[in-house]
Amino acid sequence: MIFSIRGLGFELGSLLLEGWAAFAARVVCAALLLALGWLARQLLSRRVFPALLRRNWRLAGTPILLRSFAVPLQRLTLAAFIYAAAASLPWAIAGVNKFLLTAFELAATFFVCQGLYAAADLTDLLLASCGEEVRTNRTLTTLLNKVYKVLIVVLGVMTMAQESGLPVGSIVASAGLVGLTISLAAQDSAKNLFSGLVILLDRPFSIGDWITVGDVSGEVVDINFRSTKVRALDNSVYILTNSTVSSATINNGTLRNKRLYRFTLGVTYDTTRPRLEQLMTDLTAMLKASPYTYEDSVLVKLSGFGASSIDLLVSAYLRTADMTRFLQMQNDLNLDLMDVMQKNGVDFAFPSTTVYLEKNN
Repeated sequence: MIFSIRGLGFELGSLLLEGWAAFAARVVCAALLLALGWLARQLLSRRVFPALLRRNWRLAGTPILLRSFAVPLQRLTLAAFIYAAAASLPWAIAGVNKFLLTAFELAATFFVCQGLYAAADLTDLLLASCGEEVRTNRTLTTLLNKVYKVLIVVLGVMTMAQESGLPVGSIVASAGLVGLTISLAAQDSAKNLFSGLVILLDRPFSIGDWITVGDVSGEVVDINFRSTKVRALDNSVYILTNSTVSSATINNGTLRNKRLYRFTLGVTYDTTRPRLEQLMTDLTAMLKASPYTYEDSVLVKLSGFGASSIDLLVSAYLRTADMTRFLQMQNDLNLDLMDVMQKNGVDFAFPSTTVYLEKNN
């Protein structure tokens, strides 16, 4: 027998029922409880939560909690009435009432954790007092979101395990030993993770910046918990571990507001001094007149005498920080420089060798 009928009684005021009549009365009560549970869920779904969400709350986290707990609380309410209905029946099987209580406790824990898990947007409130750059950092917000969800899952599983009668203390101790072993075996991964956090918080660069780390130069295309991806000029992607990046000297070209146009111009040794001086004067005038340069940064000087050329230092800052724009400006200035060289009748020097042959009598 699933239900115990012998000696069963049901009392409601002056009404006293026994046997099968009492059992029928309890079944009716259980059915009424189920109906009330369904009505309560409908009330919460259609009236209570919509009304609460329409209100203006002073705390920013209140609407988030209301939205995340709307469905779990409806399910928890229905589960409570189902438990009350099942517990009101005269079960003949030993331990059923204890099982029903444990099942309800597990369900209640699960629904609460479900609501907290869905309220992961609360992590955004932790950054509300930070600067705009930190608040808009998608990688950092994703990290906080994932950490929050993992903590909720871990706490929920541990709570449900304890309610089920499992030895949580022993499990935690074993997990600690396993975690210690894993941490010793994954030191590099942990180092990269914490270095990634440092990069995200310190923000020496962002996605889209042009950086130089060691021998690698390029545009930052991704920053994650383990590595930073940099796309070079040849379109190849370098994957740098965060520990390497954080310990290296980083040159962030995007932070500059101008770029340096500098090179050594070699002219032939047959160039006379007056012609050389006129060339330097014309180059200086050309650069200062260019809309690309900062006039006070223009420099054209004789820097030395090379093996095959007289060397002129040509230097100026250009009015751009963008690499593509800089290359175009550099191209235009180089072509203008060639025109100046041609106008002054000065030739570019190139490595050459003069061989003298001795004639024997």
